[in-house]
Amino acid sequence: MSPHILRHTFAAHLAQKGMPLEGIQDLLGHVDPKNTQIYTKLYEEVKKELYDEWM
Repeated sequence: MSPHILRHTFAAHLAQKGMPLEGIQDLLGHVDPKNTQIYTKLYEEVKKELYDEWM
């Protein structure tokens, strides 16, 4: 367990719950939005899961 893993897990959970990337960026202290873009894949997974739920 490391601080980096805790930060990543925290941010990943927020992304999976649908928190806007700008909010995650702010909480993590990222100046460059590109540093927060890693979590966009999680948004795509969540959208697919929601879509599959309704189909």
